[in-house]
Amino acid sequence: MKNLNDEILKKLINILNCPILIYFWSEWCEICKISKNIINDIEIKFKNKIKIIRINIDYNYYTAEKFSIKNIPTIIIILKKKIIIKKQGLFNKEFFKKLIKKIL
Repeated sequence: MKNLNDEILKKLINILNCPILIYFWSEWCEICKISKNIINDIEIKFKNKIKIIRINIDYNYYTAEKFSIKNIPTIIIILKKKIIIKKQGLFNKEFFKKLIKKIL
């Protein structure tokens, strides 16, 4: 899924029944450039089981503030309109695979 704005994100959280992984990042973040490839691979592997939403904090300040994003990259997983996981920093593919399989 492409980058989304605040209003579209709010609507998606309210209508989707599958887990939503929100990836907060920025173009100037070197760690984000590494984790971007990991997120892309996870999106392909779990294509129809989880929705991945990318939020660039430079263009979506309100959303970053709403979710109290202090460092990037940060991932948040929402299930049934509730945050079940919030992690920041660089994670490997295996971390994501285990995490997603656990919540599915």
